[in-house]
Amino acid sequence: MALSWADRPALAARRLDSLLRRATPSELMCLESDYRAQRDSFRSLGLTSLLGDRALDGAVPDRHVLAVAALMSFDRSGYLREAGVVRLADAPEPFPIPFLLLRLNDPVEKVRDCAQAVVTARLGAEHVELLVRLLPLLERLKKRRRAGHLVTAVEDLFFRSGREALWQGARSSDSLVRACCLRRLAHVEPVAAVHIAFATPDQALWQWAARLATSSRLTSAEQNTLLPCLENNGSPRIRLRARDRGSHGEVHLSLAMLDPDAGIRYHARASMCARGYTDIAPQVYREALALKSVPDSIAICALGGLADLGNLDDISRVMDFAAHSKARVRAEAWRTLFILDPEEAGRRIDLLVGNPSGKVRRHIPAGTLHVSAKGR
Repeated sequence: MALSWADRPALAARRLDSLLRRATPSELMCLESDYRAQRDSFRSLGLTSLLGDRALDGAVPDRHVLAVAALMSFDRSGYLREAGVVRLADAPEPFPIPFLLLRLNDPVEKVRDCAQAVVTARLGAEHVELLVRLLPLLERLKKRRRAGHLVTAVEDLFFRSGREALWQGARSSDSLVRACCLRRLAHVEPVAAVHIAFATPDQALWQWAARLATSSRLTSAEQNTLLPCLENNGSPRIRLRARDRGSHGEVHLSLAMLDPDAGIRYHARASMCARGYTDIAPQVYREALALKSVPDSIAICALGGLADLGNLDDISRVMDFAAHSKARVRAEAWRTLFILDPEEAGRRIDLLVGNPSGKVRRHIPAGTLHVSAKGR
């Protein structure tokens, strides 16, 4: 750093300018934290003379001066942070705003007051689109004691004159900006916010939207409008949430008991118990296995369900699938048998040992294979 700034300040400033203008708000916060944690800074490297007004203007091209001032605003030295903020405050372009926002929490009152004055002056409708892009930074600043009250004023600006900018931000390619915008829009137009969230590929946003769509904040009519979004979602957990809330929830929860995801099967059973149906789950699994032609995926799920809730009366039903043509079904049948009746499984161990599939033989208990071979 010392060699770069001391020998070729114009090149260093150009690279710095390129880096800072491409950085997202979250990246800027990380850059600030990393820079402050370093020992090397402009002051510690003896480069403060380079950063004086005259030296800076002469050594660095005008178009890159603001980037150097932005880096100064990160420095450990309160004097340098103040110098950087003063230089940023004079710039009419939007580039300095995120750096000035970061200084709203500065421990030095003079630095903080200067940044606050500039930011307050720019809280107008013409800057709303920029502030929307900076929402991830604003959300983190809101949690900081010194900056919180001014960030709240920015929030008020969004609802006064920034609704359209928030809708544009909700369709941003930046996932953090998108989530920040939708959280705000959910307070005024929750149904539209949920629809947009489910139209994205962001699964974390889907979970947020599912919680909102089934929350008490929404009316029954709004929840019913949004149920198809949940029911058609690719996430089993979100589909289960929809089934649990639907007007015919018991039917949908019975289907969820045969979901390939064991966690979904468990939550479906728990939801049915909460509705007063305490004995229905084992019967759902037995009826599924009693069909003349059971799909492989259903057979695996039903066998897994009996492994949790079955009893000795289910042994013959399980053994019907121990010789199934598909190895995955046979493997699940043997796993269930060892859980329901280990002694019966032990008596039939030769059938398991002779199975051609490794997926099935992996359920042989440790040491059993050696004993079986010795008996022969």
